[in-house]
Amino acid sequence: MASRLLTFVTETSPRPVARDRRDRSEPRRIEELDRVVVLADVLGDDAVPVPAGSVGTVVAIWAGGAAFEVEFTQPVDALATVEAALLSVVERAGG
Repeated sequence: MASRLLTFVTETSPRPVARDRRDRSEPRRIEELDRVVVLADVLGDDAVPVPAGSVGTVVAIWAGGAAFEVEFTQPVDALATVEAALLSVVERAGG
């Protein structure tokens, strides 16, 4: 019996699993006007240091989402180009 079970398991092709569009296991793309937090210290476009934890608004998307132009107002006023890996969404645009 064990050999029949092993044959069944190894010869059965996997079935595709339908994904629910509301599945949160994959993060949504960052979009313009999303509010984001920077996860590490970055340097603003005018050499203004922006500390980790600063929250800003995405104002432009570069290279298909590889980097974003983010406008920060607290604790410093700065515009910074930030790699996607250094950002996390805190609020989606429009709600």
